[in-house]
Formats: sequence, structure tokens, C-alpha cells
Amino acid sequence: MKAINIREFGAPDVLELADAPNPEVRPADLLVRVHAAGVNRADLTHRTGGYGHPNFGDSLIIGLEIAGEVIAKGDLVTGFEVGDRVMGVVGGGAYAELARIDYRMAMHIPAQLDYVRVAAIPEVFVTAHEAMMHLARLKSGDSVLIHAAAGGVGSAAVQLAYATGATVYATTEGSKLARVEHLGCRYRH
Repeated sequence: MKAINIREFGAPDVLELADAPNPEVRPADLLVRVHAAGVNRADLTHRTGGYGHPNFGDSLIIGLEIAGEVIAKGDLVTGFEVGDRVMGVVGGGAYAELARIDYRMAMHIPAQLDYVRVAAIPEVFVTAHEAMMHLARLKSGDSVLIHAAAGGVGSAAVQLAYATGATVYATTEGSKLARVEHLGCRYRH
């Protein structure tokens, strides 16, 4: 398969298309033909050398978010079939033609959404959900202050808090206030 390789750290032009082995499908994995990959701050940090050449757990290939079509699945997988459209967070390997994902980290893609848009959803929403819903146990009637509310994780946090029924307070730069209000924040500074 083809994948993005980083020979040395630096500007975007250090990324190169190269051959890589296909990922092996383990019992709890989906093998996904990647149609789009998210580009997030972790990828930029990786490209410029902030992490060295890490192994994210599953792959040395850059990229943590995928959207694509299931082409194979492991024996322990439930709830997914070959041909399903999925998105999710992977342990590296998103910048490739094929990626494996533990099925418990995969989500079905709603029919009305395209691959490019959903590739940017998993990392920010999983991060915001983990912080607010799991760790802080946010619930209806609570109040929450979200800093950098116009950024990726911040905008996901605003939407999740609003959907939960919490009162959302947020900070952002003045030119982005209308966007943050549109996402569900009623109080800002």
C-alpha cells in the first residue's frame, strides 16, 4: 500500500509518498480503506519532531483519525460489517491507503455526512467527551467554562455541553464570538 512517510522533521514538504506493508488484522480490528484522514495538532507536532519518531501503539505511520470503508474484520468484531462506512481514532497509521482500528474505537458514519468532513470529528469529540462527560461528569443544569472555544476541541466541547443541557461560558477572540454562539454558547468573554 501507499502511505505518507517522514524521512526527516520539518515543513510540510518533508512528507513523502512511500510503500508500506499492509496492516495485519488482529481479532478486534477492522481493516479500513481510508478515504480521508484528519489533520490535527498532534500530526503537526509529529511532523516537526515534537514527539521524535513515536510508535502510537499500532503503527509508525503518521495520523490518528480516519474515515473510510471496512474491507475486513477480525473474529471478535461485533456491530460492523465489510462495506460499512466508519470513522474513528487510530493508534497511528491514518495517512495510508489502509488502516486498522480497534472496532471499539470506530463509529458508523451517518449517511448524510461525507468522508472528508467526518475525518475531522473523532479526535476532538473523543477528547472533549472524555474531559467533560467522563472525567468532570457534566450533566444538565451544570455550568461549564470552555477556554479557546473556537478551536477544535473547544468547539466540540461547546457543542457537547450545550447538547447535555449545561450552561456554557466560553472564551475566544472577539472575531470568533458569533461562531461560538452559533455552537451553543450563550455567555462569553
